Amino acid sequence: MSLASLIDELNPQQKQAATTESKHSLVLAGAGCGKTKTIVARAAYLIDQGVPANQIQILTFTRRSASEIVARVELALGEQAKGLRASTFHTFCMYLLRRIPKAFGLEQFSIIDRDDQLMMFRLIRGKDDKKNPNQLPKPQELCDLYSFARNTRQKLSDALEKQHPEHIVFKDQIAEIMKEYETRKRARSFLDYDDILAIVASALDQSEGLVDYVSSICRHMLVDEMQDTNPLQWALLEPLKEKVSLFCVGDDAQSIYGFRGADFENIHHFKDRVPDAKIHKLEKNYRSTQEILDLSNWLLDQSEIKYGKRLEAHRGEGVKPKLHVFPNEFDEAKWIAVDIKERHFLEGKPWKDHMVLVRSSFAARHIEAACIASNVPYRFIGGMKLLETAHVKDLVSLLRVIANPLDDIAWMRFLTLWNGVGDVGASRLAQQLLIEPDFDKIFEKLESFGRIPEKSLLMMKQMNVLRGEVKECVSLGVQALEDPTAENYKKDWNRRQGDFELVKQLASKHNQLSEFLEAYVLDPVSISEIERQSDTDVVTLITIHSAKGTEQKVCYVANVTAGQYPHARAQGNFDEVEEERRVLYVALTRAQDELILTKQNLNLWARDVIDEQGRKVESYFLNDLTRHLCTMETHHKPRQQTVKTALIERQSINLDFGIDLD
Repeated sequence: MSLASLIDELNPQQKQAATTESKHSLVLAGAGCGKTKTIVARAAYLIDQGVPANQIQILTFTRRSASEIVARVELALGEQAKGLRASTFHTFCMYLLRRIPKAFGLEQFSIIDRDDQLMMFRLIRGKDDKKNPNQLPKPQELCDLYSFARNTRQKLSDALEKQHPEHIVFKDQIAEIMKEYETRKRARSFLDYDDILAIVASALDQSEGLVDYVSSICRHMLVDEMQDTNPLQWALLEPLKEKVSLFCVGDDAQSIYGFRGADFENIHHFKDRVPDAKIHKLEKNYRSTQEILDLSNWLLDQSEIKYGKRLEAHRGEGVKPKLHVFPNEFDEAKWIAVDIKERHFLEGKPWKDHMVLVRSSFAARHIEAACIASNVPYRFIGGMKLLETAHVKDLVSLLRVIANPLDDIAWMRFLTLWNGVGDVGASRLAQQLLIEPDFDKIFEKLESFGRIPEKSLLMMKQMNVLRGEVKECVSLGVQALEDPTAENYKKDWNRRQGDFELVKQLASKHNQLSEFLEAYVLDPVSISEIERQSDTDVVTLITIHSAKGTEQKVCYVANVTAGQYPHARAQGNFDEVEEERRVLYVALTRAQDELILTKQNLNLWARDVIDEQGRKVESYFLNDLTRHLCTMETHHKPRQQTVKTALIERQSINLDFGIDLD
């Protein structure tokens, strides 16, 4: 491949953006419109025009996309591209901090990760008195709140109002905890992830000499996924815009990370912030058929915000999206699993051609259970995985000590579940248990410890005998921990109990406890590793917030019900409702050939409201959906399926009947 062939592959809109002579550019790239191809072509074009490769800095959100862009430029230009830099915002800032530490007032410093932060917040906050809990945010919530305030550059009170309004009365105590956290960081020369960006942004704002230095090693900045940048990241770019050329690519209609601090305005008001910037639009979609895009375009057209883009399908016409309505979430989940199974066995479609999009890992529970019950192979990506939720991790800590009594981390978690056992006592006992040669001695020490009920110890002994009967082992573990877990999670204990049933179903597929733990816990597969295993023939169950950049032939968007789109918690708030619209838009635009929506027929009636600025705030995005855009089928009874009837009786049904949706 050469630059000429790279440019030849571009459509007119992409080519105009990649070869622009404008100093600053914003490329509004619609979903599936070749955003990465345009960035690659831009970098290659600049190098071909005589810009040294090491004077170009590409900023992305993942290491993987950074290395992919560099590899593609090198493929086109060979040796000429050597020295091209692509990295995340954090890695770029670390490069500056390590290269010229004195410019930032730093000499020696160490980077701490999130686990280190959590430990510090945990120590500073202290443990709740179980008789009189003070209701302060948990260490994880404190950590998230601190990071949100830093990234959005908000005062603590504003961040609290946004993230945890229920804790606003403890603002002074929270401020003291955060002040102590910062004092301890300084005393130990620690920097957390947010410090890395904040220190560089602050120094750039105050030092013209530093701006000159950065612009001398970096004449061009190419920023990917601009809609996901937060105010702190914009604060890094803004001081450079007089001397560095900015080429920012993104899609304001896919800005869905406001809860993490991403700022929709960074891209939507880019022209106001960089007045001489040229705006390019990429609207030719290479992923989906026109019917899928018609529905997606319609969703944006309903908004008071003018997104000003209309996606056109390069592939032309296809199948109209379908909406299936069910009496409840169980029938909905079962139908999705059965429909995928029939497509696989009756039509020969690979499992991997199917993707199910959900709002959260909690929303995925019923679909996971239905897939397991129907023997539909799947992988789950995003959110909190089933085996990473707190109550399941409690159970897993017990399974881990049965499988490996030398697992001190698991002992710590297991022991602190019991009333009256703190970190110090648990650590002291754990060290004693680690030196015991067999389980008989371990159980003797646990009995003399006196905090664990006799019935629970008895079940643990049975678990030790039944390691080969993994499902029975898990059942015993659930019973052994019933008292402390029911107490710790009493607010939503019924829901959490259902998760234990899913763990039992997963366990039934294994013959050894150690094998089960290895498969799901001790060696968790990262999302990027899962993506690399795309040749594995399984259905993808994915949260929408993890689905950006993904696509699949057949996509199911589950539970598009009133109260979900927009979510009930966003009701009445214009900005939050509009972010919810963009979440649904991202989901719809993942589909290549078929888009299938499912919802539960809850009789929820909600009325749109007008906010203080006179803007309409929608209560349910699909209220005005017409048959012109989407066909509908209502399922009054659960679909019955046996392998025999499924193979014989499937018929083609015309879905264009019933209620007129106009």
